[in-house]
Amino acid sequence: MPVMKRMPEQIPVIVVDDTPVKLRGIAEFVGETSTLQLYAQLTKPAEAMKLIETICQEQAQSPTLAGWLVLLDLHLGSTNGLELGRGLLELAPDLRIVIYTQDASWTLAAEIFRHEYPQRRNAQKRDKRASAAGLHGYALFANLEPRYLDQIATAVVVRRGNFIDPDVLRYLLKRLQGRRLTPRQEECAALIAQGLSNDEIALRMGFLHGRGKANVGPVENLVSELYLFFAIAGAPADPGRRVLLSQAYEAYIGWRQDPAEL
Repeated sequence: MPVMKRMPEQIPVIVVDDTPVKLRGIAEFVGETSTLQLYAQLTKPAEAMKLIETICQEQAQSPTLAGWLVLLDLHLGSTNGLELGRGLLELAPDLRIVIYTQDASWTLAAEIFRHEYPQRRNAQKRDKRASAAGLHGYALFANLEPRYLDQIATAVVVRRGNFIDPDVLRYLLKRLQGRRLTPRQEECAALIAQGLSNDEIALRMGFLHGRGKANVGPVENLVSELYLFFAIAGAPADPGRRVLLSQAYEAYIGWRQDPAEL
């Protein structure tokens, strides 16, 4: 488990993969990415939990590890990257965690960004934000190389956003089989992609009660229709679904403008 000092402005990265050949390859790519600094490469989830707990204790200025990136293989022996990622967020809520795997799956995307998982029993004294946190990225192993890793780091660490591999989004768009959103649905989706709440969307779209206050009922109906259109399952109040909806809509706009790209 090599641990290295990082250069200023570089993003510290921890890689966890129980396949030595894959682990070594990803670690080398991280080392070749100028914006990243390989901090550790691990093969066991328990080692990752212990390391993050130790780092949190050592990082007096940033005990929640803001600005750190963890890359996790989806399959890790008897456990998986999703479970490990959520465990790590219980220890360090500001970590940015990206799952990578071989296959493009929209169902898996929903699981990665899902928020409504309960807090673990042994995490009662930790930051409660972790119990409501989804992971931050879905990458494909075949695409991992320095430029790709830089894009991931920029999206999830620098911009504090989310990352979904374009191939995953193309997989979704192919499933739509040429279907189109209605103008009202598209207007609502565009406002969601801007980060507006349902109340704000209702005002923008002119859904008002008699006294001019926002009427969110029609917006909630439109949002439900959008989740159905983009095949985004999950609990109605889960904010992770809004993340996916924003990503899916932005991909849909590009496809609608140039469907030949698929």
